[in-house]
Amino acid sequence: MRIEREMANSQEPGALTRMRGAAAFERRKSYQGYYVLPLLLLVAMIAPHGTRPQAAAPAAQPAAPPPRVVYKQVFQHLVFLDYQANIADQHGQNGNALRNYYQTHATLTAPEAALLKSTAHDAVAALKPIDQQIQTEVTIFRSQFAGGKWPRGKPLPPPPPVLHTLQAAKDKVILDHLATIQNGFGTARFQHLDSFVQAAIAPHITLAAAPALAAAKAGSKTADQGKTLRQLPPVPWLQ
Repeated sequence: MRIEREMANSQEPGALTRMRGAAAFERRKSYQGYYVLPLLLLVAMIAPHGTRPQAAAPAAQPAAPPPRVVYKQVFQHLVFLDYQANIADQHGQNGNALRNYYQTHATLTAPEAALLKSTAHDAVAALKPIDQQIQTEVTIFRSQFAGGKWPRGKPLPPPPPVLHTLQAAKDKVILDHLATIQNGFGTARFQHLDSFVQAAIAPHITLAAAPALAAAKAGSKTADQGKTLRQLPPVPWLQ
């Protein structure tokens, strides 16, 4: 090599030896790099298969509430809006935005809105005595236990059969009044109303297992479910 020849000509054997050793070291580094780089690439290709994080399983979608649940809330919501509209009127405010909420936002005709409103008020009125009977039966049932509470740690007894009968009566009231709306609107116009209800009302409704029933029927796929309505945002009216 040129460097070695120059060092030899300079008659410095110690320097020549050091240069030869450095050259050999550089060759060893090159050989190491030649083999190590493919090895690293191979490891990089293999390792992800064992270490790649698994994608999380998609969350189960909540069950859609059935029509009897959705339209019970629609009937109660409509009656509540009428009640709030009357209060607004009594305070010198314009309650028409509340009173006409469904007609405006569901784009109903005046006869359709009138039928929906009257049917809702009739349904809510028909449900009241059934709800009172349910409350009476629940009070009687709870009176069997000290303080109205079931002893902690003991399996809960099944609800009285009469409660199932009363719940079936409530469901029939709702479905009968829903059929009145369907018949009065006709197929196309009812689908128009239902599209609004499913978009604006149904998303606020969740089906949640009642705590008592869930504890009594742990592990059962057929446990009854309680129904709750999340509070809807207030509907502003003109002041």
